[in-house]
Amino acid sequence: MDHINKEARSYAVLGQKYAYATISLVMGIVCFVNFAGLEKAILAIVFGWLALKHTPPPDLTQRRRWAKAGITLGILLLLVVPTVIILNLERLRGFIEALQKLSDGR
Repeated sequence: MDHINKEARSYAVLGQKYAYATISLVMGIVCFVNFAGLEKAILAIVFGWLALKHTPPPDLTQRRRWAKAGITLGILLLLVVPTVIILNLERLRGFIEALQKLSDGR
């Protein structure tokens, strides 16, 4: 009976890891839809890491690429957005000043 419980628990953990890998890939893709979606990029990394974690067993075998793709896309966005902001800092200041003038009615 204990063997059956361990096997059932193993399938449940594996199913959870598949879900984490799927969520990681989806979040990695969706974070590029809303370019400033840094929270989705962080979630993609976290869920990908949870899917690839070795404990509790069993290890993820079928959707490892999905989890790795989600992690890669999340990291890529976390690198790209700050770089774009830093490179365009002067333009952003001008844009903010223009918005302030519009809101003041001038």
